[in-house]
Parts: sequence; C-alpha cells; structure tokens
Amino acid sequence: MIVAKIENFTENELKCKCGCGRLNIDNEYLVRLQAFRYILGRPIKINSACRCVKHNKNSGGVETSCHQCETKKCTAADISCIDLEDAYAKACKSGLFNEIIFYRSKMFIHLGLDRKQKGNFFEVK
Repeated sequence: MIVAKIENFTENELKCKCGCGRLNIDNEYLVRLQAFRYILGRPIKINSACRCVKHNKNSGGVETSCHQCETKKCTAADISCIDLEDAYAKACKSGLFNEIIFYRSKMFIHLGLDRKQKGNFFEVK
C-alpha cells in the first residue's frame, strides 16, 4: 500500500506488471519520483516499478534489483517520456537518485535509489 500522498502516479502504475499485483514501494523513493516529475514539468510513464521475484527474473533484472518488492521495498522505476535526453540530464543533475541508467535502444530510463552504493550514472546503447 502507498502511504505517501502523490499527485501524478497511481498504485496501478506502480504495482508488479506480471499480474500478481504486488505493491511494496518505499515512501521516500516515491516522494523523490514525484519531485522528479515536478522538475521535469511533463508526464512520466512508469514502464516498471515494483516487481515480484519471478517477474524481476523474467524481466532480466539482477538478483539485487531495487525493483524487487517481496522482501524489501521497491526503490526503482523504469520510465519513459517525451525527450528522454532532457529527462536523463535532469535526473543526473537532480540528486534524487543514485542509480540512473539510460537504455537508449529500448527508450527508457531506470531511476533507482540504492542505499548501498554511491552512484551509477551511465548510458546503455
């Protein structure tokens, strides 16, 4: 259940997409995601946020993925929007996330908050 009150995202967008409906998202992360939406000034589509272990594996996610939400709270979302170049630059400058990956060929950006690492900002062709 979402505790943080947010304006631009619904529980349906954030829950696991495999059909299990699992939703266990970190409130601080959710507030950061909403803050990024304000900074960006345009809509963001959530491609993937919370993932059960099975869906994370089927999606090619690593075992320690911040998307996983069964044994811990999800602290990641893959997003798409108009002008991904600008969104990537703003995400890197925002200081809101420490795991930012631009999957250029797949046309989405991973925005993660991994409390175990300092920062990973890179682009995958």
